[in-house]
Amino acid sequence: TRNNNFGTLMKIIDYKNSDNIVIEFQDKFRCQKNTSYVNFKRGQVKNPYDKTACGVGYVGEGKYLTKENGRSTKLYSCWVHMLERCYYEKNQNLHQSYYGTCSVCDEWLNFQVFAKWHEEHSYKVNERLHLDKDILYPGNKVYSPEKCLLVPQRINELFAYKPKDNGLPVGIYKTDNGRFGAKYCGCNLGTYNTLEQAYKKYAEKKEEAIKQIASQYKNIIPQELYAALLRYKVDIKNDRNYKM
Repeated sequence: TRNNNFGTLMKIIDYKNSDNIVIEFQDKFRCQKNTSYVNFKRGQVKNPYDKTACGVGYVGEGKYLTKENGRSTKLYSCWVHMLERCYYEKNQNLHQSYYGTCSVCDEWLNFQVFAKWHEEHSYKVNERLHLDKDILYPGNKVYSPEKCLLVPQRINELFAYKPKDNGLPVGIYKTDNGRFGAKYCGCNLGTYNTLEQAYKKYAEKKEEAIKQIASQYKNIIPQELYAALLRYKVDIKNDRNYKM
């Protein structure tokens, strides 16, 4: 026995010759692989259950490929980007509202399981589909099949947050005389005495815009997504910039 390069214990269970041996990984999955004795000694045998993605995700066994023609597949890239937002320390400044606060459910740490869900929930639209975890359950922090949707890029951008460091929520600014102004898509919505009053106006305008775009996609997107857009409420508590 010896460990592979990811530290997983391997055991030879069949030896035909030096170029044809069968090893079994001694983890809970007990995956078996044909390899050579040289690769075994060097630890160069890949275990599909080694946590090769951000230290938490593994490829698993199944039909979904990580690469085609030397390039990462779209499904694999989507999966890795999801993991990176939550767990990749070097990118934490790019994903400040995700890293350390959001997570991925155990079953989606297996790429094969995630890819199957993604394939089954994809639909035709003339733009990219984005993985979203907030529309069905505003404020949700966990990527999981029960709480996520595939959303056209234009719709997903309605829910994008631009980081701000002044503690005010998106769409709100403070005036020189201490009042609070509200804006949506460059349109001035007036100034108000309190933050709550200003945000109410912003929320009304954004909810109106969400419903308008939802109606344009009514015959394209899944009914579950359409219904979620119609009932969506813009709540200041879910604003990632707001410091209460």
